[in-house]
Amino acid sequence: MSLALPENLTDTVIAIRHLADRDAEPFAAGTTDAAVRRFAHLPTPHYTAEIVREQIRGVIADGLREGNLAVLAIADAADDRFLGSITVFDIRGTTAEVGFWLNPAARGRGATRRALDLVAAWTRDHGITTLRARTEDTNTASQQALERAGFRHVAGPTPEISPSGETINGLTYHRDLA
Repeated sequence: MSLALPENLTDTVIAIRHLADRDAEPFAAGTTDAAVRRFAHLPTPHYTAEIVREQIRGVIADGLREGNLAVLAIADAADDRFLGSITVFDIRGTTAEVGFWLNPAARGRGATRRALDLVAAWTRDHGITTLRARTEDTNTASQQALERAGFRHVAGPTPEISPSGETINGLTYHRDLA
């Protein structure tokens, strides 16, 4: 699967785009939020702007080029302000997993549902027929966002290993795109 985004992946309220150097500061700041630290299970325990820039040029660019990882920005469509991140990973044939987090100021406005809808349309156009998502059984905000975006609970809670390497009581959700 090619992970190149179209020039303008937006619904006029939010946009999904590749991470850029200008996102490094707000990305790093967002990862210090208690909810992001608790529930995002990011693979790096502590982010600085420089670490984010290195990842944009390194592992993120490599994943996009190899077609196995897309770490993307959720941005405000009006002013391009970084709101959070959405990631497509663990691509296996016609399925892929999606994960997301938002900065605190961006929550409660439907940005997650909108981002999930945009990513669903984009991945469907690239042959993905099922998006998976996992969340902790205690993360009700994520569960509600997934359900509002058309995902259905299919398994769990079961012990699973998160992207950070932690064991969580996970719930698995699917959204059929076909």
